[in-house]
Amino acid sequence: MEVQVSEIIAAIIGGFLAAGTGWFLQNRAEKDRTDKSRHLLTTAICDDLQHAITLYEKIDDEWGKTKTIWFATLNELRESRQTYQNSKDWIVLFENADLRKKIFRYYLRSSDLLNNLEYQQRRKYELETKYNDLIRDIKYKTPQLSDAEASRAATSYMAQEDAEYLRLKESIPDNVKKLDKFKAEAKELERALQNP
Repeated sequence: MEVQVSEIIAAIIGGFLAAGTGWFLQNRAEKDRTDKSRHLLTTAICDDLQHAITLYEKIDDEWGKTKTIWFATLNELRESRQTYQNSKDWIVLFENADLRKKIFRYYLRSSDLLNNLEYQQRRKYELETKYNDLIRDIKYKTPQLSDAEASRAATSYMAQEDAEYLRLKESIPDNVKKLDKFKAEAKELERALQNP
């Protein structure tokens, strides 16, 4: 009988050890998966931030040279954000709540600015096209008018659009200057992600 009791106790202790070891190994494997996922997400976001910094500079440079916001550059910037957009639910892997908020705010606010720049540039194109079409129509109907006279006539017909166009010419450069803020924010986020 003593042998059976000691065998039962040994079996119970063995069972607890096996269960504890299984639980420990499962927890360890889960932590390793979480760490690997966090590392991959950190790498992807840092890659995007580095690329964004370059593209912010490119937008600023293109504006300085051509006074145009190039949609190709905006699209490239949006495409580089796909990793974040497709994985933003995984931001919870970062334990630092302040860092999570900064990442979320950076992407939200910078996306708003990019959308605004695109809208403003599109609207500027629309107004320029409408203005040029009107000048062409005026010149067609009244060929004796000089280009300057046709331009003045078109401007008088488009007083509201002209005022909007002047506002756009002021607000677009102001928004381009805001890219410097996001460039600095991207650098700060990248440092915070690489040195948690």
